[in-house]
Amino acid sequence: MRAYRSAVAAMLVSLLVGGAPVLAQESPTSVTFDGIGFSFDGSLGTSVSIAQVPGQPTDVDLPAGPEVPHLAFTPYAPQSEATKVPRASDAPGVVRFYRTGDLAGNAEASAQLEAMQTLMSERPDLAASMEVAPDGSAETLPYLPVVPAAQVIRSRAHYIDTPALAGVAYLTVFRQDASPFASGDFWYTFQGLSADGAWYVAADFAIDADMFPANVTAEQAERVAEPASYTAYLGDSSQRLNDAAPDAFDPSLTSIDALVRSIVFDDAPASGQG
Repeated sequence: MRAYRSAVAAMLVSLLVGGAPVLAQESPTSVTFDGIGFSFDGSLGTSVSIAQVPGQPTDVDLPAGPEVPHLAFTPYAPQSEATKVPRASDAPGVVRFYRTGDLAGNAEASAQLEAMQTLMSERPDLAASMEVAPDGSAETLPYLPVVPAAQVIRSRAHYIDTPALAGVAYLTVFRQDASPFASGDFWYTFQGLSADGAWYVAADFAIDADMFPANVTAEQAERVAEPASYTAYLGDSSQRLNDAAPDAFDPSLTSIDALVRSIVFDDAPASGQG
């Protein structure tokens, strides 16, 4: 997933907002660019790079389809002014904003937009998306950017609604094989739409879930090698994630939820961070 994130940028703006250690920064950092803004605490970074990504021609043949134009905000930790700012592909978190009109003509991205619009219109119980059927299948949730891998698990799925946007946040893992999870394999993602429907918002943060091992051994992989065993493993893994406290993850899920709730578009107000 990290390798997939685009490093293509038409413009890069680095906003250095303090060089103190992360733990020393108590007040949130705020950033605004082209009428889009949000705030975040020091556990997610103290600086931000902003890239206007031009996208790729719609006829480009790639496993995930051509990249769609978007605006990418990448929080990162304090560093020397002379140090090169990280690419989105190298950073643990990135918040992307896609104009929904730009998704037209891109089959893969348009399908995710349609799924998101349907989800927000119908508001189904998200429990079904976290269940794993006996054959290992499950109801996936919308996700951009398109990833050439399967969304093998979803947990802690919940709706987030503010005056500026509405969408769904959840934890997931992408896989091209049936292998067990290490603690660093998990992603927090928020996928949603601005209140006026003009923007698709995708916030992704790599998280560490220490209720899973730091590394997967050959013995652990062998135990879930059979389809029935792997299906049971997925269900158990989802439950372990659901049972954990928000602060059991690094960074805290509470901090990432707060970032999402703070997003504003032009004069649209943000909700509280609770």
